Amino acid sequence: MKGKIKVILTVILMVTLVMMMTPSVMADGTGSSEVSTAVSQEQPSDEGIAEDQTASDQSQTASDQTAEDNADDQSGTTSDKDQQDTEDTVESDAVKKKAAEPREETTHYVTTAKAVRLATTLDAFDNSTTLSDGTYIPFGITVSGGTGKVTITCPQITVKGGKAYGKIIFSSKFYTKIKVNGVTYKATTVGTASVFADVPVELNKDMEITGTTTAMSAAHDVIYKVNVKLAEPAVDASTVTVDNSTDIKDNSYKPDSFTYSGGSGKVKISCSQITVSDGHAFATIVFGSRYYTKLKADGRVYDGIIDTAKGTSTYVIPLSLNKDNTIIGTTTAMAEAHDITYTVRAGLTSSSAIIKADDPSSGDTGKDDITTDKKKKLKDGTYKIRTEVTGKMFYIYPRDASVHYSIITVMNGKIKATITLNGQGYDYVYMGTESQAKKASKSSWIKYKAKNGFYSYTIPVSKLDTKLNISAHSRNYNKWYGDRTIKFYSGTAKKVKSGTTTTGNKKNTYKRNSGKSTVVSASATTASVNNSTTLKDGTYSPDSFNWSGGSGRLAYIRCSKITVSNGRAYAAITFSSSSYDSLKAGGRIYAKTGGGMSTFVIPVKLNANNTIIGRTTAMSSAHWVRYSIYIAKAEGGASTKATTLSTYKMPTKAPTITGLTYKSTVKIKKAGYFKIFKYEDGVTLIVMDLTSNTELYQKSKSESKSADKVEYDEEGNPIAKSQHEITEALYQNNIVNYLVVPKGYDVPAGLDKKCIIVEKPVKDAYVASDESLAFMDRLSVTDKIGTVGISKSKIKTASVSKALKAGDIKYAGSYKSPDYSTLVKNKTKLCILSDNVLPAKVEGKTSGIFASKKAKKAAAEAKDKEKSLTTLEERFTALSVPVLVDRSADEKGKLAKAEWIKVYGVLSGQEKKAVKIFNKEVNDEK
Repeated sequence: MKGKIKVILTVILMVTLVMMMTPSVMADGTGSSEVSTAVSQEQPSDEGIAEDQTASDQSQTASDQTAEDNADDQSGTTSDKDQQDTEDTVESDAVKKKAAEPREETTHYVTTAKAVRLATTLDAFDNSTTLSDGTYIPFGITVSGGTGKVTITCPQITVKGGKAYGKIIFSSKFYTKIKVNGVTYKATTVGTASVFADVPVELNKDMEITGTTTAMSAAHDVIYKVNVKLAEPAVDASTVTVDNSTDIKDNSYKPDSFTYSGGSGKVKISCSQITVSDGHAFATIVFGSRYYTKLKADGRVYDGIIDTAKGTSTYVIPLSLNKDNTIIGTTTAMAEAHDITYTVRAGLTSSSAIIKADDPSSGDTGKDDITTDKKKKLKDGTYKIRTEVTGKMFYIYPRDASVHYSIITVMNGKIKATITLNGQGYDYVYMGTESQAKKASKSSWIKYKAKNGFYSYTIPVSKLDTKLNISAHSRNYNKWYGDRTIKFYSGTAKKVKSGTTTTGNKKNTYKRNSGKSTVVSASATTASVNNSTTLKDGTYSPDSFNWSGGSGRLAYIRCSKITVSNGRAYAAITFSSSSYDSLKAGGRIYAKTGGGMSTFVIPVKLNANNTIIGRTTAMSSAHWVRYSIYIAKAEGGASTKATTLSTYKMPTKAPTITGLTYKSTVKIKKAGYFKIFKYEDGVTLIVMDLTSNTELYQKSKSESKSADKVEYDEEGNPIAKSQHEITEALYQNNIVNYLVVPKGYDVPAGLDKKCIIVEKPVKDAYVASDESLAFMDRLSVTDKIGTVGISKSKIKTASVSKALKAGDIKYAGSYKSPDYSTLVKNKTKLCILSDNVLPAKVEGKTSGIFASKKAKKAAAEAKDKEKSLTTLEERFTALSVPVLVDRSADEKGKLAKAEWIKVYGVLSGQEKKAVKIFNKEVNDEK
């Protein structure tokens, strides 16, 4: 009998729900639930919508705006008894339903045309992450959309197979479903909240979540934009990926033993705890020095948590238990950042001591509460607080840190903050806009106070958790600069002792390593050089000068003059630093001359690379750094003129390249997106147009700034750039120049600042283009492919498919989500992408009253593609892997497409064969 009653009640409930939903479905104008389902898969056109339909949509919009309010209000009115009942039963109900109800479903849960249109704006994203598998706590989340009454949180991120998943919690139990990345997830009700488990999350980027609330008579969708903050380490090939899996139960443990070796022994390293999460071990590694700002481990680069007061740098990294692990610490204690390799080993067993949350032996990781979405009222006292600023050339110390702090003092409800800037160019700041600062009396300007070599300013803070206008006055230019804001996050405030500062000593300013250390031992030497020359004795200016090397923190090296004496050449070399006191060159050591910037007079071989090793004495312990210089002066032979590579439009003749002698031009008959120029010694220049007829094309009719030209900030200081930063910038030009050189070729110094250097014949390439695979197959060079970005089932080239099946070629993820770990293991030397990565040119108006929805959508897609391409270029550059885009599919005509085989002929060393194959196709077309 009870069973029959349950069935009857269920039928009545279903009928009621259908009746409630019917008016909303009818608002679509279809009158059919089947048609509604079809509409949900395709955005309806605005054309032909009747007046009553428009009115329905307007009414629906108003209803959408109140749905979230009502959801929150109704959630808040649940009685204590009801709430208790819900809490008592939800777990058992969830367990019972788990087997019957799938977590995901692909149907789109919408009941109105308005909701359909909103829901179809969702963009797909990639939830890949460089984080190791395990469980993490995000340090913040930002949410926009809705009315703001419903709170969305993400207390936990789980990484599985290199993909990030989050636990998403809505503060209202009426949110029954959410749609993320095209997939719908059902809620588990816990008290008055809705919990969604294992939701894919794209970390540190905006993603859309469409929440379905049933607070009203019919279900409504509300779209939110959510950004979950969690630091992701960069991929790096300096260390190998470790296997940190373990059978030890999940918990936090005190290691039974910890040993380390390497370095000078001056810096102590400890392991305060080991956390096992989801069967993977993570160690808290603490350096007894605040100058260890990066740590390379597990094939990644981790940012340190720096505690200047305690003088420590803390990292949490994956660790293989009871085995030796190689880690590389980047120290900035010297003027030039350099890497030190250590071997660490932590002992742990299933019987090791468990660390409780409040156990002092767990150690202080130095990690402050940096959750920015929380707010709290601060009592009188002194606090260290997270601070964010915006504005060009306005940086809180240390400039390159991911999180910045200031010291605030609260007294009788009034707040004052002491902020410390990274430079010394501003003598005053003013809390207000630029125009307000100009009008204000000088007595209201806030002057700097020098401490530890830094400029600090004590400013009044009218409100926390709010962007406040702040202007800065340049001492050098006697000018106010506005368009800057500053924000203090109360939720991050941590009480500290009065007098606490956020700086170290000026000479220990935070330095960022380029990722490739050129620090050498004191015993390193240079070979003697043959500095004889046919030039007559006298003083000359170099025709051109270039340099390479270093850690990327030196803004420039210059050569002011060449002196020829007794038929031998000597050059005056100047560094953009006064800390270099000695220079090894030509097999000898030279002392700097004069004061100011470090200048040396050394023997040089003209029109050739010269290795020099400079000693920097910024600290008591000197370090030697290797550089390469090329001084060009006409003696005959190779070009001595400055390099003239185009970055804006395709060249009409062979570019002049310092140190190279032009030989010939490869005739390109049909193709329009590339040109090939040959130089002596087997060097080839491939010039590629990667932006024409795409949204990437820059309309500015000027060449990009040369990497040789030193830029200065508003403080008058030269801006240094690492080689990685320079390479990344090369990809942003209209024209990208690839210098293809034989393996082992000594590339003239400085050309790596102007060209993407590719070694030939290429090997271990990552290819994510069908066209590229076909070209390489025709040239019989598929053995040069190490990995592919196309799945086995979609590969059209038989030889590649066979090699993939045999294991000779490996799948390393699509270009949308490369498996960087596999790429590193396979020592990838070149990345070839298809034209699919280029954003299509947007047609039509994207703004103003005549803007079209189609154009707006295309513009948004183009922007996303551009962002994804930039990310790919940055990540491959970090691995020192050149990126090339095959545009053969964009060419007009069969022969123009076919002519791209010449590019692969150059890359593989099969140029003659490539020309022969193309000429045959030309003849076949006649």
